[in-house]
Formats: sequence, structure tokens, C-alpha cells
Amino acid sequence: MRLVRGLTGLTLTIFASFILILLGIVYFMATIWMIKIGARWAGFPDVEGSTVVMTAGIVSAAAMIGSSLQK
Repeated sequence: MRLVRGLTGLTLTIFASFILILLGIVYFMATIWMIKIGARWAGFPDVEGSTVVMTAGIVSAAAMIGSSLQK
């Protein structure tokens, strides 16, 4: 009984981790897209890819930190 409960919890944890990783990737890709569109609207059509990825990483990290600090 205890083993079954432990395996069920482990399976649920693995599934939830997979979903959270997948959602993180989708959020990161959406952030990249928004930064590229925003840079184009601001008059910077030739922004390098590394700059966009770095900015998206900073925005994603700030969003995660901000959501963890909410009360």
C-alpha cells in the first residue's frame, strides 16, 4: 500500500515537472517573439539573436522571481 502510494506520488511529480518545463519553454518562446516585435516597433529592426535571447532570459527570470515573491 505504501509502495503504491509512493509510486503514484513519484509519477505525479514527474508528470508535473514535465508540464512545467514545457510551459516554461512556451513562455520563453513567447517572450522572445514579444521582444523581437517590440524592438522592431521601437525602430531597431536588426537586433542580434543573442541580445534577444539574453533579454528574454532576463525577463523570464524576473517573472519567476516576481511570482515567487508575491504574498
